[in-house]
Amino acid sequence: MSSTVAATPDAGDCGRRDELLREQQQLIHVRTDRLFAALMTIQWVAGIVAALWISPRTWSGAMSETHVHVWAAILLGGVITALPVLLAWKRPGRVVTRHIIAVSQMLTSALLIHLTGGRIETHFHIFGSLAFLACYRDWRILCTATMVVVADHGLRGWLWPESVYGVIGGAPLRLIEHAGWVVFENLFLIVTIRQSLADMSRNACNQAQLESTNSRIEAEVNRRTEELRESMEETARASRQLVHANKTLEEQNKELDQFTYIASHDLQEPVRKLVSFSRLLEQDIDGDLNEDAQRDLQFIVDAAKRMRNLVQALLELSRVGRSAMKHEPVDLEQCVDDALDSLELRIKETGAVITRDEFPTVIGDQTMLTQLYQNLVSNALKFTDERSPEIQISVTRNDDHWILGVRDNGIGMKPEYAERIFQPFQRLHNRGEYEGTGIGLSICKKTVQRHAGEIWVESEPGQGAHFRFRLPIAEPVAEQPAPTESKEKEAELAMC
Repeated sequence: MSSTVAATPDAGDCGRRDELLREQQQLIHVRTDRLFAALMTIQWVAGIVAALWISPRTWSGAMSETHVHVWAAILLGGVITALPVLLAWKRPGRVVTRHIIAVSQMLTSALLIHLTGGRIETHFHIFGSLAFLACYRDWRILCTATMVVVADHGLRGWLWPESVYGVIGGAPLRLIEHAGWVVFENLFLIVTIRQSLADMSRNACNQAQLESTNSRIEAEVNRRTEELRESMEETARASRQLVHANKTLEEQNKELDQFTYIASHDLQEPVRKLVSFSRLLEQDIDGDLNEDAQRDLQFIVDAAKRMRNLVQALLELSRVGRSAMKHEPVDLEQCVDDALDSLELRIKETGAVITRDEFPTVIGDQTMLTQLYQNLVSNALKFTDERSPEIQISVTRNDDHWILGVRDNGIGMKPEYAERIFQPFQRLHNRGEYEGTGIGLSICKKTVQRHAGEIWVESEPGQGAHFRFRLPIAEPVAEQPAPTESKEKEAELAMC
């Protein structure tokens, strides 16, 4: 079994309940006033018709004249009807209006009883009038009407019983009987009125609580809406700041790329001259230098060559980020073939064993992807110990991406270096152990990023390395066009 517990109204709800109850009662009083105005007009006309029909004329010998009942219906009925009708239309809903209507309605009943000679059927007009007056839902109106009825029956029953009861005698007993029936009806009407008022009070209380709940909900909705608006404004401000920051960062990156490209380009000529003149110096003084001087000269030549290689690698890295990239179907099978063809001599020298899967077609730039595989396979051939390299070039599908990889059985690395090796010029070994500029993996990372993917490595020392990268199956979002090769060449010519 489940029980429902009504919420206890607070002071605000009680005040609103009383206000709603007064408004409903006022509306009922106004409507009932207007109803009685029409009813009393109809009763006045009906009284005149009844007087004309029952006793239109009276005779005194040979003379005939209009019966006094007709004049009573017209004049007295008009007086009784006029004031309440006027108040009902001019002052509806007032306390005095409904009490005067109650008095006038009972006097109308008395007039009709008189016009019909005290017929018992006309007395039912009193009971009907009391029922109509109960529409006010005000028991005081019934008390006023009852006092008028008792006073009328008592006074006329004493002075003129025939006009009330239709008989000459027995007025006191009939007064008690009629008054008893009126009081009996009033008791039931008062009970009904109290029940109706209780229902109205409950409805008003429910409406007050509903309005209070709606107000709280509306206030909460307004508060949440305001919070949402502030949050959206804050998000919009943050978005604008982010767009501005991204734009600034993009401009700075472009400026940095431009600076890197121009600086690297400008360094080529002095480095080239340094290498050339170092060789000429070596030829000019062949045999004239002691062992220490020859060693120092060789250091200069080696340093100049390393400088040249670094500048060329820096230019290549800059071109990867600046050059226009194609977005067209690329057969990765062909990219792997071209990369292995470029490394054919190195593969034969090391005796490497290479296994590969069947590769799909993706959207991208064939030249960049070929260079990507060439760099990864070249690293796998380079960083080996005494064993012959074993390289696996793999591909798997994961949801909407291809997972591609190059695994080797080389020297491997510690996991904490997995991020560092993709940064420019970051080397884990000295130049005497393994050759290279430390820029190849940076180029691989930039290539994968421009293809809307990401690259990472899984490795342990002595366990080899597994370089893996992800490329989307669907066409990636087109990036902002990079400066064209022709513009780069124009920049080169401008800086020469």
